[in-house]
Amino acid sequence: MPSRRAEPIPYEELPLGSLREDRIEALWCYRSAIARRQLVLPDGRMDLVARGTLAPSGQLADIRLALAGPADRPGFVSTPAATVTLGVRFRIGWGSACLGLDAASLRNRVAVGRAAEALIGPSAQAMLRACSVDELRQALVDTAHAMSLRAAPPAGHARVLQAVELMRHGVAIGALGERIGMAERTLRRDVDASVGLPLRTLGGILRFQRTLARLQGEAVRSLGTLAAEAGYSDQAHMTRAFRRFGNFTPALPEPAPVVEHIDHHVPWP
Repeated sequence: MPSRRAEPIPYEELPLGSLREDRIEALWCYRSAIARRQLVLPDGRMDLVARGTLAPSGQLADIRLALAGPADRPGFVSTPAATVTLGVRFRIGWGSACLGLDAASLRNRVAVGRAAEALIGPSAQAMLRACSVDELRQALVDTAHAMSLRAAPPAGHARVLQAVELMRHGVAIGALGERIGMAERTLRRDVDASVGLPLRTLGGILRFQRTLARLQGEAVRSLGTLAAEAGYSDQAHMTRAFRRFGNFTPALPEPAPVVEHIDHHVPWP
């Protein structure tokens, strides 16, 4: 099956250090010597992001902050040359609790600049004052650590995390209520409050991500077989999901190195 090969992106995940790995999935860094435009796929997560211009001396300047909400559609991030972007990716269901905001208010949106600073609070100033990548990383870690410690999950949060884990392993949405021991209507309400996405949308995203990983990581006998094994009603159903969440078809997928899910409709200041 043909596939596209893209040059490796300058992205790496850093050690979490003091960050709680049950609430924070990754601390990541994206260094761009040249201007780039990167495909970003929806994954149900939220990110706290800081970007600065890097001088040849290693000095960091013009730092901007952003809070990226949960997305249900693909987008592109345009990264200027000579920049460094650091981010904290919260686990699904933990972003809103750690940030202390309504996740749905940032659905398919990004708060940038002063709007992000207002949501982050006083700790934003430590990140804005950073003069080097190391200083910015430490300020970001300190901010995320404090957020995770004071996180106040909404009612039903534990059930949401359980549902997410079950969906990741292929359990159908219709079977979640019985497995968890609650009505699907209640679960839909809890997922929307914790994740900021409707339950069926989140389930579709997780199935898309799981299917894409299989398509790119192993030999697939046929797309029809893959669709059936992934839980789609048929190959056409799978193709529609790929177009919705990736803007490509499963016959020729784009590489999917999801770095930041910042929507390209909301540019950096």
